[in-house]
Amino acid sequence: MYKSEIVEANTNNLVTKSNLLIEANYKLGVTEQKIILCIASKIQPDDSDFKTYTLPIKEFNKLLGLKGTPKYTELRKITKDLMQKVFEVRIENKVIQVAWLSYVAYNETEGTIDIRFDPFLRPYLLQLKKEFTSYKLDNVVKLKSSYAIRIYELLKQYERVQERTFSLEHLRRLLGVEDLYPAYGNFKQRVLVPAQKELGKKTDITFELEEMKSGRRVEKVKFVIKSRKKTPKQLNLFEDTFESLQPVPSSYERLKGLALSLGVHLTEEIYHKWVEKYGEKRVIHVIEETTRKKNIKNPIGYITYMLRESADGVLEAAVADSRQKEQDLLLYLISRYRNSRQKLPYWLIEEKAIQDIGDKLSVPSEDALYIFTKVKEKFFDALGFKPEDLPSPMEEEEFLKMRKELREELEKYKNEL
Repeated sequence: MYKSEIVEANTNNLVTKSNLLIEANYKLGVTEQKIILCIASKIQPDDSDFKTYTLPIKEFNKLLGLKGTPKYTELRKITKDLMQKVFEVRIENKVIQVAWLSYVAYNETEGTIDIRFDPFLRPYLLQLKKEFTSYKLDNVVKLKSSYAIRIYELLKQYERVQERTFSLEHLRRLLGVEDLYPAYGNFKQRVLVPAQKELGKKTDITFELEEMKSGRRVEKVKFVIKSRKKTPKQLNLFEDTFESLQPVPSSYERLKGLALSLGVHLTEEIYHKWVEKYGEKRVIHVIEETTRKKNIKNPIGYITYMLRESADGVLEAAVADSRQKEQDLLLYLISRYRNSRQKLPYWLIEEKAIQDIGDKLSVPSEDALYIFTKVKEKFFDALGFKPEDLPSPMEEEEFLKMRKELREELEKYKNEL
């Protein structure tokens, strides 16, 4: 049985959401998002279950910034559409689709609306002790763009890390604009720049945008996050309760944020396993160095390799002096292939160079490939290749796939003989 609670338009209330819910895939209109956040702001730290939240129509209109006195039919359309919206969240090997709300009722004689969250949301909104993000409702109710609200949450989550990097594909998916703004220039002007202006004027954070390119094409964007206000010294009892629950920043939380910028989910189990085996300082240093590298196709494999090799002494101080070692490796490869530009095709030079790295450093071919990506661009530039001489990432991926299939077929043929 659900308890009922009157919801008033108090923008000083805190919205607290699991980080997993913030990272879920969904697309809501600006009014729909504000309804969800308004209800979420009424959840208390010690609530063990959802209540039925009753919104007075006048307060509802005021909070959402709706002008005039909308008729019930107009409000009913808003909530009906919201009832039909779902979000997707990944849990291990499952992608789960869930509705936000399970119940909406209009009390026409009382001028109120009753709303309940779907029970599935309990672990993402109730009694959160770790991996959550909290902010004042006031920061989002003034925003006029649904994209600005989503970007605010995605960046607020990383405020202490002070930066967050997304691939364009991932960011478009999180914002629900996969097919809406295919050209980066259009996406930037219609989504990113307006959100930057709104957050700077109306919220407690702002950001600068850095574009990360492959050739001329923007592949990733880095948000450099800046806090605009300090936390007031005088907090009310409700806010103080939440502040006491905020986790103290840890090495794991910081590195988890850096790993996400590489597209990797760093679990506590993997983190503690690495720290136990290699030491915390080494793990921190390797992950930080990895975020500065480009074209690493398998970050987890690369990090594991660097931890293992630096620990075993095969590449003494591999992380600390990685730049010098990259330079030495680059000079070694150039000296071997400086006369191959006209004799051999691009792909064969690459294949032979990877084999040379594997032989020189006594590492598996997969690790040799990761190392080669660090010097690949400078290597081919030194040999006189122009960008147009090299295949696009997609063409290269298709070629590598085809080559692998041919080798498997050849191996199968040999075994049958």
